[in-house]
Amino acid sequence: MVIIKFIFLAALSLLILLLGMPNVEQGRQEARNALAFNQAQKIKTGELPPDTVDPWDHAFDIEHTPSNGTIVTFHGANGTSPADGFDADDISTSMSNPPHKRTMTRKQTQIFATLALSLCPWLIAWIFRVRSKRMGLQIG
Repeated sequence: MVIIKFIFLAALSLLILLLGMPNVEQGRQEARNALAFNQAQKIKTGELPPDTVDPWDHAFDIEHTPSNGTIVTFHGANGTSPADGFDADDISTSMSNPPHKRTMTRKQTQIFATLALSLCPWLIAWIFRVRSKRMGLQIG
């Protein structure tokens, strides 16, 4: 009976891991966003020329601020941005949390949650075992 419980708990934990884990490799969109952000940073520092094109063959927008700063913006795969700011695929050197970093944070959170959830069957089984031993001691 113990072997069957162990196999069941192991299979359940493995199933949780298989279904819950994100792809650790960058997807195509994520890799292009990371490349575009790195290119924008290099354009800002002067390592790349201002006429460098993004991974979708669009030109970067370069804006010079009054304080002699430079902001390089990439309008994403759709090539446009809303008038009131950025949409989900836009990247700018003025962003503190660009899309590829948000995706990385989401994946890290998903990995942690999946690992914690895969331990739950073992924790529940341990709690039931401790509880049944306590009950056995109280009855005996």
